[in-house]
Amino acid sequence: MSTGEWGNSRPSSYGARVTERAYTLRVLALFAAGIAYFCVAGISFPVLPRLVEDELGGSKTDIGLTFGLFAVGMLLIRPIAGAWSDRYGRRPLMVLGAIGIAGMQLLHVAAAETGELWILLLVRVGTGAFSSVMYLAQATAATELPSEEHRDRVFATFSVAVFVGFAIGPILGEWILQNHGFTWTFATAGGFALLSAAVAFTLPETKPETARPVGGFRDLFHPVAARIGVVNLLIFITFMGFNAFIQPYSEQFGVEQARWLLLTYSGTVLVMRVVAGSVFERFRRRNIATFSHMLVVAGALVLATAVGVSQLYVGAFVIALGMAWNVPLLMLIAVDSASDAERSRAVATITTFGDLANSGGALLLGVIADLVDYDGMYYAVAVAAVLALVLMRSPFMASVEGLDRPARRARVAQNQ
Repeated sequence: MSTGEWGNSRPSSYGARVTERAYTLRVLALFAAGIAYFCVAGISFPVLPRLVEDELGGSKTDIGLTFGLFAVGMLLIRPIAGAWSDRYGRRPLMVLGAIGIAGMQLLHVAAAETGELWILLLVRVGTGAFSSVMYLAQATAATELPSEEHRDRVFATFSVAVFVGFAIGPILGEWILQNHGFTWTFATAGGFALLSAAVAFTLPETKPETARPVGGFRDLFHPVAARIGVVNLLIFITFMGFNAFIQPYSEQFGVEQARWLLLTYSGTVLVMRVVAGSVFERFRRRNIATFSHMLVVAGALVLATAVGVSQLYVGAFVIALGMAWNVPLLMLIAVDSASDAERSRAVATITTFGDLANSGGALLLGVIADLVDYDGMYYAVAVAAVLALVLMRSPFMASVEGLDRPARRARVAQNQ
């Protein structure tokens, strides 16, 4: 189906026909499905470390392992999920993946009550696998529902769903945990997953007619998107350094409820992503990436050198400013460096590198925290962001066409 089928169309400066409106009802429904899923993930940030510590007597490394093996489950399935998306379509994967996530949430408490960490880790792997299937389909559909003219704006807004969920999830999860315990907390997370499945069921199929299942293992990965994927890996290490470890780190400063730090981070990213579409249309992507990476480095250093609670909030704010535009920007660069038929493979490739960071990176950061405590870990996070900055300005990105794509207003002027 063409994008013109989602609404009224008109001629564009690109010579193609595009939708009049960027935010159709179907686009808004996709946003709602994304928000519901990321509420599930948001609940885990303050709740899962306590499940590991309180029910299993786990260490800092064990906390990193529970978050990391979630990403291992995503990593194992992600490339295959891209092929499934091209074979079966986006909508079935959104629905079935969300149902699977709901089932996994109900198993968290039962696994912890066994007293065996490895059983909980298996549940985390399964949760990651279902999440991989669902999110890849959602992200790919978010680049296909809008026209090319509106893609930057719509995908930037879709990425807001992550932090709406991350804003709601931690606050709600911590409140339910304190008042009703682990069982009700994870049951609520399962309810959000089922809501995501129900909304996704109402969406149209967006798979292009040119999409074809891959022919072999080597075809699972898009070679150009892999270069952006390396940067995505480094940035996701930063993401996990904050979200997975800010709760135990803040306890060293006497903070009993990390949800306000998480809310500061999520709220800042939310505001920044609301305006991201306009920024992406006006400035070159390489320059936006450089600015964002510099802020991430600064935020990580503030956290590493913190001597009081106020600095934790400053660090959360600054690192959020830098992280806000990174993920949607990198995804758009990868998508615009691939053909329509390769879109799902490009999305799968770049997110696979994020999964590598979430799995190996979270575990590595947990080990570093055990060796040099959390302040030393945040220095390591700053180093990862510096490497991302260097790569984006280096010849390593020479073949990535979407990186130096001019702003939309410049493209319009060139075509007039």
